Amino acid sequence: MTKQEKGLWVTVVVLSVGVIFMGTFIFRGMNDSSTNTDLSASDWKEPVASIAGQMISEKQWVDALKTRYGNKVLMEMLNRQAVLAEAKLQGLTVTESQVDKELQSSMEGYSSEQAFYDEMWNQFGMSLEELRAEATYQVLLEEIATRDIAVSEAAVQEYYEEHEADYKPIRLFDISMIQVDDLDSANHVLERIEAGEAFGEVAESESTDEYSRESKGRLGLIEENDPFQPEEMMRLAEEIQIGDVAGPVQVDEHYIIVRLNDIEEKQGMTFEEAMEDIRMMLALNDSIPLSELEEQLRSKYGADIRVKLERPAS
Repeated sequence: MTKQEKGLWVTVVVLSVGVIFMGTFIFRGMNDSSTNTDLSASDWKEPVASIAGQMISEKQWVDALKTRYGNKVLMEMLNRQAVLAEAKLQGLTVTESQVDKELQSSMEGYSSEQAFYDEMWNQFGMSLEELRAEATYQVLLEEIATRDIAVSEAAVQEYYEEHEADYKPIRLFDISMIQVDDLDSANHVLERIEAGEAFGEVAESESTDEYSRESKGRLGLIEENDPFQPEEMMRLAEEIQIGDVAGPVQVDEHYIIVRLNDIEEKQGMTFEEAMEDIRMMLALNDSIPLSELEEQLRSKYGADIRVKLERPAS
């Protein structure tokens, strides 16, 4: 997974997953308020935070969350219920192996499974259970969308042959990088590393690349010939040994120093191994958009929104 693709995936997580689990708290608060007519009860007024002498109550917090995220959360909660109802009607189930496979596809580009789980927890507070719940939902939704779509083996074979390069073994480079804006700074950084300073510590303090600086210069696993990465950086990584540091080399108006942390081999896939993935992909191409399917299922199962959610002020 490239840096851009990883960023896109994280954006999807923020918009569709994180908000869902936030909804558990938000709408629990809504339900509590409906049964408690005294909104000034001590537990509702109890401050959850304070700043500059001002208290923020739980009600203020919940109201702000409802105003900003309420509509999205409610739609997602309704979608989950509708999809579960449709899956039960159609007799669809999801196996542990399907969930594992869905999660594995999300982990591409991370140095390990644990690195993926750590980032999801540290950045979004998402547990393994929550990640598996979202993966389960995605698999069910796709199965519903493609249930009545037939894809011939000939079509699958044709796709595999046209994209055979995508299924060949490929090397993945685990790279760290320090970026600075001039050659003198680059040489100074290199001298510090050669003198024994830790690459990650120098990257954290000196790199001008915000994305990698936050992870002490580490870019994660990058496929060889990744078109989104600078050719100069990838060429350096291919020329050095694991653990070596190389550079500086100019990339556009910047100078970078590279450390090769590791190299992994991504296994290829035979036609037999890839055919089910290809079949699902081609079926999804012929299905209605998943968001439209969710809307249809909400309608089918009589979604009834009984609260008025105000639109946030622009």
